[in-house]
Amino acid sequence: MILDAMRFPDGLWYAPEHSMWLREETEGAVTLGLTDYGVALFGDIFAFTPKRLGLHIEADRSLGVVEFAKAAASAKSPIAGTVVAHNESLSQRPALINRDCYGAGWMIRLRPDDWASAQLQLLRGEQALAAFVAQAQSDGFDPDDESVQALKLKD
Repeated sequence: MILDAMRFPDGLWYAPEHSMWLREETEGAVTLGLTDYGVALFGDIFAFTPKRLGLHIEADRSLGVVEFAKAAASAKSPIAGTVVAHNESLSQRPALINRDCYGAGWMIRLRPDDWASAQLQLLRGEQALAAFVAQAQSDGFDPDDESVQALKLKD
């Protein structure tokens, strides 16, 4: 799926209001990362500081801090769970998030409290794409204006 040159690969779960993607792993953990839309919101990412291993994170709470041009923001988890891994490569190469957000730029892995219930709050396929279109409109995001990030437009 594509929105204004932003990709949203099939087979992933999405939380548009968090600009996050999620992928269930074979061992029951869930990998999370910023979507192409999230990357477009932040712009060039200079650092990612994840929450520590073993910490329990509630849904809608910070999973780590993303530092970008002259600012920082919390990346929020759409699900509750315990941090079981974070992408150590990002400490030396945070630009991996910009270059390959769905692959080498993944951010964190959680062991979800209740993955079955969490999935009911997440979107896939065309539903996810439609939600990202609505989110972009709500954010005032203009994909044709490279100097404007949606985060700058919010109060």
